[in-house]
Amino acid sequence: MSRHSNLGHVSASYANLLFDWLADAHPDIALRMPYARPKAGELNRIEVSHWQAMLQWTHQQIDDPAMPLKIAAHVRPVNMGLLGYVASCCNNLGEAFARLQQFENLIYSVNALAVALHEDQIILRWGAERGRPGHWVDSVAIGVLVAFTQHLIVKPVYPLRVQFINPQPSNQIDFDEFFHCPVGFNGLYTEVVWPVSLLETPLRSPDSVMRNMLDQQAQSLLKQVKAGEEAIAGLQKALQESVSAGLPSLDEVARRLCMSTRTLQRRLQEQGCSFRGELERVRVEMAKNCLEAGELSLADIASFLAYNDQSAFTHAFKRVMGASPAKYQRAKRQ
Repeated sequence: MSRHSNLGHVSASYANLLFDWLADAHPDIALRMPYARPKAGELNRIEVSHWQAMLQWTHQQIDDPAMPLKIAAHVRPVNMGLLGYVASCCNNLGEAFARLQQFENLIYSVNALAVALHEDQIILRWGAERGRPGHWVDSVAIGVLVAFTQHLIVKPVYPLRVQFINPQPSNQIDFDEFFHCPVGFNGLYTEVVWPVSLLETPLRSPDSVMRNMLDQQAQSLLKQVKAGEEAIAGLQKALQESVSAGLPSLDEVARRLCMSTRTLQRRLQEQGCSFRGELERVRVEMAKNCLEAGELSLADIASFLAYNDQSAFTHAFKRVMGASPAKYQRAKRQ
């Protein structure tokens, strides 16, 4: 199992989908589950290797090849965490898919999502640069994507084509029926292909306030960096984007700046600053915008800013601002 430890993580909200489904569909098996339900409500993540083990154990108990699709069909907005909230606030599917690419790592951080337009099709594609998590993990993930899409809109829409990187399972017909389109296996990538026309499909309950808050937050941060005055060009934008993607690490920021980690460290040292300090400053600015907008709970803000938990967020904010997030928010409302 250790060889899978670099595959990434999934959020507790996402992993709880399995527990929710078992409680409804197989309560007797749910009682025997040897894994503890991950605590939701804060940014709590589990390694994909652990998620693999949960799904594998469940299949051994149930012995149903359609299990991952049945789990996916049970998805609810709560299982998608902040990403689900952000997606549901959009005006149409096109905006929702853009948010998926931006915030996917908050809920499901495995192989990176790439979005491409080809003629009259939009292609959501995942490779295997971090490895192959396998049939159970991938089938649940793509099933959840399509099933959750149905929650966002009034009338159901389905992909033109779905392809998995994994070998073909014995129950091909279950996949064709679930996705309502041809499903391929043994591909170079895992892909979900939609017609471009569906991007204009309106969502069930758009929330322009939340959408504008997120957009303004990003723009507000970038406006603070005047052209030509950054010590390291693009650093603030790269920091903000890495936080939004749930990967606020030195390696990730260096990648976004197209430089090596060592080069970024050296240039920060030359400017007399540290990566931790710059990251904390950006996170606090983003937090201030969220707190002033008043649309998110403190736990959601902690999750959005990729803190380990709400307590870590509170301590970091207080260290910089001299007041807790709650006290800062109350003062702004007076």
